[in-house]
Amino acid sequence: MHATTTADETRQLQLDGALSIYTAADTKPRLSAALQGAIALEIDLSGIEEFDCAGLQLLLATREQARRQDIDLRLLGANAVVRELLALSGLGDALIAPEAN
Repeated sequence: MHATTTADETRQLQLDGALSIYTAADTKPRLSAALQGAIALEIDLSGIEEFDCAGLQLLLATREQARRQDIDLRLLGANAVVRELLALSGLGDALIAPEAN
């Protein structure tokens, strides 16, 4: 996981490896920390190699936390691993930024 901030103060977070039941507990506080004080957060999912329902639940929870804090959250770079589960769940259009599909 790698984080940067752009000139317009958008935080960018690169996730890699697994976003699954095995990593969700460790990843959740990192996602929450990335939202702290943010105006906008972009999460790049292109480095995800393993993605399951726990990872999907974590992204949904992060989206809800961002909404409650009035933070613009964009999920970008959904690779084939991520898109497969999003398609099965019917949540792809609801979660992933259109230009990132």
